[in-house]
Amino acid sequence: MEEAQIVLERHEQRLKSIERDVLDLKAVQAEIRTMNEALVTLATELKHTNEHLARHEQKIDAIENQPRLRMQQVVTAVVAALAGGLISAIIGMIIA
Repeated sequence: MEEAQIVLERHEQRLKSIERDVLDLKAVQAEIRTMNEALVTLATELKHTNEHLARHEQKIDAIENQPRLRMQQVVTAVVAALAGGLISAIIGMIIA
């Protein structure tokens, strides 16, 4: 009988230990859920940030290309003016 009492006490102690472990695990589980929700929020924000960054990169590329395009227009105008002047000079020499 005494042996059964000792076994029962051990089982009760073990059950109490398991109950504490389960309660601790529930707290850990709740923290994991909270962290998971935060991670989902961060991933969404990162997606929006990447889209915003892509739009800014496109704007920067457009701004960087403006001087290049303007220089091409200036070079084209200079070449056209030189060609027109040279043609006018040749025609003037032929006429004179």
